[in-house]
Amino acid sequence: MKNEPEQEALFQIEGPDEDGCVWVCSALGRDLWCHNLGPRDKVAEVLSQWLASIDHGEDG
Repeated sequence: MKNEPEQEALFQIEGPDEDGCVWVCSALGRDLWCHNLGPRDKVAEVLSQWLASIDHGEDG
């Protein structure tokens, strides 16, 4: 990956919505694709764990 050109994210994170859910949607617009990730607190917990693994050089 070190020699590949830098690429923008292919998604954006939206929400929480009126039900407290977070969404991941296409960077080109919600109409292309959008997926409910679940409740804000649970999404934050999973993303925090994933980010911590990146910080420590662990894979996926």
